Amino acid sequence: MNLRHLSGLLILQFVLAGQLALGQDSSASVASKVEDFHLFPPTADSGGQKHSALNQFGRDILTDQKAIWTTPFRMNRRQYLTIALPLAAATAALIATDSETADWLPNTPDQVKWSQRFSNFGGVYTLGFITGGMLIGGKVVDKPHYFQIGRNSAEALVNAVITNYALKAITQRERPNEGNGHGHFWEGGASFPSGHAMNSWAVAFAVARTPRCPKWLAITSYAMATAISISRFTAHKLFLSDVLVGGVFGGYIGSYVATRPR
Repeated sequence: MNLRHLSGLLILQFVLAGQLALGQDSSASVASKVEDFHLFPPTADSGGQKHSALNQFGRDILTDQKAIWTTPFRMNRRQYLTIALPLAAATAALIATDSETADWLPNTPDQVKWSQRFSNFGGVYTLGFITGGMLIGGKVVDKPHYFQIGRNSAEALVNAVITNYALKAITQRERPNEGNGHGHFWEGGASFPSGHAMNSWAVAFAVARTPRCPKWLAITSYAMATAISISRFTAHKLFLSDVLVGGVFGGYIGSYVATRPR
């Protein structure tokens, strides 16, 4: 493994640890029911002043981002040893073999074409349309729990997009169909981690872990996130390690958003 891969793994281990602890800490305080709602419900600060709907949503995003990026400094020893480090080791093993596993499939034109088409369901615009539909639809038909599912999934999606673009800018990894196919880091690429996997798993967990989410909707969300993640690999757009890390980060972002205290 060359120096670039080793350096990338050290960065990955640090960030992975934080993401894992973030999801673990937040799950302890799940609300038992959905409160009375508004579109992006306004809340009062310590001085009793209410914030506008969009202002409150923006404040929530800032709170989430602070938690996401500062969690590595607040982890305990058990979280490092039992969750973060094993996952980082698994990711390191995948990175070391990515150039070989990328050729497991024949990667025919039809395979790549249809995989790419299906993976578009994990795009920002598609997921944004779905989350927005749940949010607005829940308010229109007076179903507070569906509204809350839509709001949580929209918040998770925005956080996933911000986090993903930041990590891509840091790692700049080449895709399997770029360069010599070895997925070098810091070569101007945008492969690591998978944006489609991160977005779809963030939405899936935000949906499934919101109180009163119907079981069929939770199962459908997880199934779609799984299929979208796999399709990015079969489309020959990403390595397995890209998909794994994107999915894990997305899942913990979604879980955190759905369960954090409000």
